[in-house]
Amino acid sequence: MNDNKKTDKIIENMGDGGGQLVFASYKEGYIFKQYRGIGTAVVLPSQIEDKTVVGVERKAFLSCKTIRSITLPDTIEEIGDWAFAHMEQLRNITIPCSLPNRGKELFLGCRRLREIVLNGTEEECAQRASQGIGRMLALAVTILHDYFLFDPTNVGKEDWVKRWDEKLLALLALDDLDGFEELWTCGEEDYEGKDYDIKSYPVEKRKMKLRVVYFRLLHSYKLSDVIKNTLMKYLCRHTKGTDAPEAWELIVEEHCSELEYYRIFAEAGGITEDNFAGILEDIKDNDAEIKAFLLRYKEEHFDRKDAFAAFDLVW
Repeated sequence: MNDNKKTDKIIENMGDGGGQLVFASYKEGYIFKQYRGIGTAVVLPSQIEDKTVVGVERKAFLSCKTIRSITLPDTIEEIGDWAFAHMEQLRNITIPCSLPNRGKELFLGCRRLREIVLNGTEEECAQRASQGIGRMLALAVTILHDYFLFDPTNVGKEDWVKRWDEKLLALLALDDLDGFEELWTCGEEDYEGKDYDIKSYPVEKRKMKLRVVYFRLLHSYKLSDVIKNTLMKYLCRHTKGTDAPEAWELIVEEHCSELEYYRIFAEAGGITEDNFAGILEDIKDNDAEIKAFLLRYKEEHFDRKDAFAAFDLVW
């Protein structure tokens, strides 16, 4: 893209932190070329003077370290290769619902990307948010590594969701040491941190997988019973008291005050008579609502069973 060498057009960024947006003439309008500044949010205009902004050039945002949010107008029709690659702080991006020309590895290295929002009416955006569509899109390109799913036109359709869930199951099936050898063969064996330790690596890998499992179970849009049961079983295999209790550790470390996580954990069979005392001890400093839920669960599932057992003995 951008074979036209006309003078660049520079305008002020309207997002948080200011900075400058550099555009170049392209086709009958403009293409975004570069951001200059240290702002946290970038908002591209739909028009400059009387010409339409139609694209984002390859590597336009490459390695921009401070930007956390990007908003693209509906007029964008194409995005070049690696346009947002290695944006270490990027959390969310808003894109058009129709994007016919999409480059390769657009979000390479964007490990913190949490949501890809599709432009639309307030009602449409609210509906997609409730379905978890924006998060599913982000996970598709960061964790599931499937750019076929980065398809705004088909997002949320039956076949799209089916493929997304299949990719999730494929992720869960991977060995927890998958990828570790690559760190060493790339000469990264001297790096420090849990990502490079052979004992910590599989633990972090399981936590990564379980974050996606929890998300999918909490946002069950078009989730089949078969897939749901598979995810539940995976979660239950990593409950407290097992050799790999990351499903419970994630709740304690990252979601200790979020009741919906405890509900999913309990529904999956993560709470047992054997681990209940330990679970209660782990959340002793939590709020009353969480404790009440756990005690009620114990009463309904364990104490009642004991009562029936005693009743049988009497007879």
